[in-house]
Amino acid sequence: MAIIPLLAILLLTLLSLALPWRLTSIISSIRNTNFSLIEWPVLGVLPGLLWNAWTDNLHGAADRTLKETGGTFVFKGPWFANMDFIASSDPLNAHHIFSKSYAKYRKGQDFKAIFEFLGEGIFNVDGEAWKFQRQLLHSILNNEELQNHMTTTLKLKMETTLFPVLDARAGAEVDMQEVAKMFMFDNICLWVLGFDPGYLSVDGRSETFPYDKAFEEIFEAVIYRHIVPRGVWEFQKRFGIGSEKKISHSTKVLDEFIYNAIRIKKQEMQKEEQGQQLDMLTQLSTDKFLRDIAFTLISAGRDTLSSTLSLLLWLVATHPDVERKILGEIERVIGTSRFLICKDDLNVLVYLHAAIYETLRLYPPLPFEHRCATEADVLPSGHKVHKGMRMLFSMYSMGRMEETWEKDCMDFKPERWISYEGNIIHVPSQKFMTFLTGPRTCLGKAMSFMLLKFMVSSILWNYKFEMVEGHVVKSTPSMVLSMKDGLKMRVSKRNV
Repeated sequence: MAIIPLLAILLLTLLSLALPWRLTSIISSIRNTNFSLIEWPVLGVLPGLLWNAWTDNLHGAADRTLKETGGTFVFKGPWFANMDFIASSDPLNAHHIFSKSYAKYRKGQDFKAIFEFLGEGIFNVDGEAWKFQRQLLHSILNNEELQNHMTTTLKLKMETTLFPVLDARAGAEVDMQEVAKMFMFDNICLWVLGFDPGYLSVDGRSETFPYDKAFEEIFEAVIYRHIVPRGVWEFQKRFGIGSEKKISHSTKVLDEFIYNAIRIKKQEMQKEEQGQQLDMLTQLSTDKFLRDIAFTLISAGRDTLSSTLSLLLWLVATHPDVERKILGEIERVIGTSRFLICKDDLNVLVYLHAAIYETLRLYPPLPFEHRCATEADVLPSGHKVHKGMRMLFSMYSMGRMEETWEKDCMDFKPERWISYEGNIIHVPSQKFMTFLTGPRTCLGKAMSFMLLKFMVSSILWNYKFEMVEGHVVKSTPSMVLSMKDGLKMRVSKRNV
């Protein structure tokens, strides 16, 4: 009985190729059916994981299963596949794993194998290597001169690229998710590598830049390394087939791109007339892991910022009251200008800050985090953890728990983040884990809010966005939360 779901999928897929006019509607109906991640004999939860990945509902299925089981669930993999893991969205478990018993839970070898394309970057290492990189990046990201440089280049890119692109497409259908991804890729390359690849352009030259697509393909393909036995994807990798072929090809494309940027930057630095450079690569030029750090920073910055930006535009467009309040707040700061006058103005935008928090609560750009137990343990929820057992913590589900966010937890409600005095309410990080908690709390949180508030305030003040009729927003199974069919909107200029 355990193989019936898999055989059914295979049979329907084959028949749809032979009789597409008969079965297309049936396949579509089946793909829209939601199934919980139940345990099957022999195969464990693998059929459910594959089914929900195939139906683009992996995060939703995990959320439903965690709610049905009280916030923590033991996923049993196929027999002899060593795939058992614990998934949780329980804040007490989060505090235990990421803070109180941090030494017992590390990234582990499975994590490093799954994310091998990150090399020895900060996300992929433990111990002294992690401490060194964290201290290094902390000093760089808190450099005020670099922060000013980033906001200056961001404003320039909006003036010279983003706004002209939106002006040229006014009234037409625009995929704002793609625009956000291209725009952020150009900016993150400026900040990290010191040059602008010009991925977003008015003349539509984006097809000549495959690098942004390469990141997307990697993070969509790598999700399968989490849901199939390691031996399966290692076999695919060895023979260059399936999703592993995409990972291998895309990694080579990005390596070529980054190594070329490093070469060019070193040549520039060798020139006597070269002045001081304000990019991260210049400040990391003595580190032997240049490629790995650059790869990590570009992927992290590009994906998290573009995901949050596009999701926030969607939520604001579908919540007119929120849009009105954001615009009223921006008007008091910007006035007749197109941009904020200075960085200090960002602190006044409390409601916008709350709207970003609310977007991240419901749609965290990185929906889950991975850890491995270094020794046997017992979680606060009572679940026993075996040495070497994987732990997957769902930030996506955590933000949708009634116990933490009350019965209206599925509503987009920025007001929940604002106190009676008009200040942002502090929520313990173990209850809101978008930026993680404990020693590995994200170093880029403050900078991310600064950049997002600068972008969103300027974009919404100058342009109005409306959803294209009939367009449905649905997430795709990926390591980074994104919309499967993009974000189709119509853009129009505001009278400012």
